[in-house]
Amino acid sequence: MFEKKTYLYSENMGVCFVDDITKLVTAQKKEVLYYVLKPVYQKDKSAYIPVENHTVELRELISVEKAKEQLFSYPELLELAMELGLVEREQEEEEQQPESIDPLEEKEQERKRLAMQYKMADTLPFEERSALYQRGEIEFVLRRSMEPEEDKKKRKKKS
Repeated sequence: MFEKKTYLYSENMGVCFVDDITKLVTAQKKEVLYYVLKPVYQKDKSAYIPVENHTVELRELISVEKAKEQLFSYPELLELAMELGLVEREQEEEEQQPESIDPLEEKEQERKRLAMQYKMADTLPFEERSALYQRGEIEFVLRRSMEPEEDKKKRKKKS
C-alpha cells in the first residue's frame, strides 16, 4: 500500500502524487479504499484507483541511479543530461546560445511543452504514451534529486 502525500508511477498517468486515500461506497453498500491520484504533469486531472485489486500498474518511482542509466535511452532528454552535468555541451552549441535567454523562462517553456504532450497522451498509441510517461518519470526523479535540501524541507512541511 502506498502512503498519502507520496509519489508513484501509474502506467495510465505517469508520475502521480497520492493526494489522499479515501473510502467510497459501492452499489452493494460495501466500503472500498481508493487512492486519489493527481498526475504531476496534468494538474487538472485526478483518478480514483482501488487500493486492492486494481488492474492498473502502480509502483514506486525508479531510483536516481536507474534514472541516470535510462536517461540516455531518450534523445529528448539530452538537454537534461547536459543540465545535470552528465554530458558536456559542445563548444559550438554554447557559443550559439544567446545570453539573453532566462533559464527560469526556459524551464517554464519546457514544463509547458511537457504538459501539452501529456494533455495529448490519451490520443497516442500505448507504446508512445508509455515512452512519454517513462521519460517523464526519469526527468521527475532526476530533477527532484537536484533540488536543494531547503526546497525539499519546505515541500514536506506543506504536505
